Amino acid sequence: MTKATNSTTKETVEKTFKTAQENVQKTVKAAQENVQKAVKEATGNLDNVVEFGKANYEAVVASGTIAVKIAQSANADFMESSKKAVEKNIADAKSLFSAKTPAEFLELQAGIFKNRYDEFVAESTRVNEVATTRTNEVIEPLKARYAEVATKYNFPVAG
Repeated sequence: MTKATNSTTKETVEKTFKTAQENVQKTVKAAQENVQKAVKEATGNLDNVVEFGKANYEAVVASGTIAVKIAQSANADFMESSKKAVEKNIADAKSLFSAKTPAEFLELQAGIFKNRYDEFVAESTRVNEVATTRTNEVIEPLKARYAEVATKYNFPVAG
């Protein structure tokens, strides 16, 4: 082999090696960029998942807090109603024992039954209204959260 052929071969090998080295560096750089991009997207998605879960948790806690306050209020209301019922029963019993005749006793008893029935109907109506209102208060944070999610992800929203 001549010196010129040797030189040309050496240059060709060096160029080929340099081109291969550049191609490997470009491939490694592209792979690194793709990995960085994938990690960034995954981290962003994780942040979204964490934020979504946190908002859901906060809605459940708010709903639970309202439910606890309502239960405490209902318990106090029940205790007060029970106390009043006992007082009315005692007064009614005294009234019945004060009757002088069987006719007066039956008349007092009929009046007591009528009053108790009217009170029962009024209390049932009140409890139903309170229960409806309180239930709406408890579900409001959850309903608001669903509306937010539904809007974000194009889910149907109940009117």
